[in-house]
Amino acid sequence: MSNKEISDVIELTSKLMTLHGEDETRAKIYGGTAFNLDRLEEDLSIMSEAELMKLRGVGKSMATNILQIVATGITTELQELINKTPEGVLEMFKVKGIGVKKIKTLWEELGIDNLNDLQIACESGKIAETKGFGQKTQEKILESLLFLRQQSGKLRMNQAAELSTVILTELSGVYNKVEEVGAIPRKLETIDALSFLVAGDITDKSKLPEGLVENMKVSSPFIWRGTYGENQILIEVQFEAVDTFEREKLICNASEDHLKVVLPEGQQNFYHYVKSNIFDTSEAYYAGFGSNYILPEMREGLSEFDWIKENSNDDLISWDALKGSLHNHSKYSDGKNTLKEMSEACRDLGLDYFGIADHSQTATYAGGLTAGRVVQQQSEIDEINAEMTPFKVLKGIESDILSDGGLDYESEILATFDYVVASVHANLDMNIEKATDRVLKAVENPYTTILGHPTGRLLLSRKGYPLDFKKVIDACAANKVIMEINASPYRLDIDWRWIPYCLEKGVMLSINPDAHKIEGFQDMHYGVAVARKAGLTKDMTFNAMSLDKLESFLKSRKA
Repeated sequence: MSNKEISDVIELTSKLMTLHGEDETRAKIYGGTAFNLDRLEEDLSIMSEAELMKLRGVGKSMATNILQIVATGITTELQELINKTPEGVLEMFKVKGIGVKKIKTLWEELGIDNLNDLQIACESGKIAETKGFGQKTQEKILESLLFLRQQSGKLRMNQAAELSTVILTELSGVYNKVEEVGAIPRKLETIDALSFLVAGDITDKSKLPEGLVENMKVSSPFIWRGTYGENQILIEVQFEAVDTFEREKLICNASEDHLKVVLPEGQQNFYHYVKSNIFDTSEAYYAGFGSNYILPEMREGLSEFDWIKENSNDDLISWDALKGSLHNHSKYSDGKNTLKEMSEACRDLGLDYFGIADHSQTATYAGGLTAGRVVQQQSEIDEINAEMTPFKVLKGIESDILSDGGLDYESEILATFDYVVASVHANLDMNIEKATDRVLKAVENPYTTILGHPTGRLLLSRKGYPLDFKKVIDACAANKVIMEINASPYRLDIDWRWIPYCLEKGVMLSINPDAHKIEGFQDMHYGVAVARKAGLTKDMTFNAMSLDKLESFLKSRKA
């Protein structure tokens, strides 16, 4: 069990204590402990009671709770709190714009104990009239409810990939030929169904593993549909004859718009061509249709047939083509590993350079660096570089974009960095005009090198910051600012659909993991996946540059 999962249990206990009016001081202690444990580097799940009690804020009672969470996933105390909390009230914790005290008011004073009643109360204007809420809060709640409904039954790319691998392994133990199709090969950032293609007859469905539970209402004569275990995401298992297996695999691994494409010299769309022929490989179908082979991740009906005329699939960015990682955090701010540990881990991946971009001073919640800490970190970087040559640690910072569009720190401090990642972290409620003006000002700042996670979105959790992306990308082009693809599977921001416009305008992109611990470097795999969907090539990927070229670019920009 991860530290995050353990801290989440403790944090929920804190919230439910407050909800039920229990000891407020104790609830605050639980909340503070949860925050500290989430940032802890040591693995809580393997610690003894004595070791746990040495941690800040952890006494004997909390140590006992942690051991119980590791063993069972919950504490007796939390279970008792959950038992007296309506399920709908627990779901209200997912709604952005209301904290536990407002939820307490909604439940105890207005009798609202589920999301449906909450929506009705908002739509009738009842929430706006309630003391402590108002019209603006009501609008935020409605917006959040709509977003939650749209995201229901979906998984992020990383969650879906893990679950799909488990199911694929079980299916492969029963059937001779099974392949993942649909959302996983297409590298979709959020996924509402996991699909598998099995060579065989629908009568073979009796062999399906026990964990798969069929939903007869949505199954069809050739496709089994249902769920797996406790996961509510839709699972599809399609049975196909051996001779048409490759044909169906191609169709399953393409969007409807991709299959509707008609080439200028053709008479029928791609779907009808595929259905009219039987070949042994997907490559053969594309060749017969008059096109070079298009990879599954690019089959979205967004000019990929034109892209492949001018480019080769080998031109696409890949994990192996990456030379460095530029947006990372260490213990200097809110990371879990030291600067030296992160540098060594980056080098051990075979990369040539590591860029540290800890939080700037305004981000006090994340341990943002004061001017003095900047000097201290940069001095340590010089020492590390003396030891690790030819590997290079670059001096960066993730500077908050302030409400007026300015960057954190005075110019004298900004000038000491090799590069600056400018990101919005606070005041996310601006309208599109104000939000765009704010980001444009930051892009126009001569110290901005990379625009970090431009919308601040959290997939399946928080909508992105509203921006006029054409204006922002045009400004990046005019000011030679790099656009970030934040590779965290929670973000994948900038949205890949805007990458072609970046390329059209000559804006390079940097695939950054936003790593807060050593394992976070692996998130660049997700960034590479969505970058390939959009046709991002190696020569337009900033961190695919060699160290010499990258340093030359950074020096010329500073000059």
